[in-house]
Amino acid sequence: MRRYDIVTFDCYGTLIDWESGIADAFRDAARADGVELDRDAVLRAYAEHEPMAEEPPFRAYRDVLGDTARRVASRTRWDGMRPTAAS
Repeated sequence: MRRYDIVTFDCYGTLIDWESGIADAFRDAARADGVELDRDAVLRAYAEHEPMAEEPPFRAYRDVLGDTARRVASRTRWDGMRPTAAS
């Protein structure tokens, strides 16, 4: 048997269903505000806005996620996304 120093694999889309996680989080939070969001619209908006939020200057990923969430909420016309102390 051959020995390896490192074994790696890509888990996004294979082990992690990130699309369902993103869509479910937005839909659940919006529902709490009485707003129904379309899953595909949320994912399209997220795919469009995350790269913009990741542009320089460097910020913590937590801040990138908060910025992306606010952009997606605005795009989907859900005004319930308000900044919190953590974002």
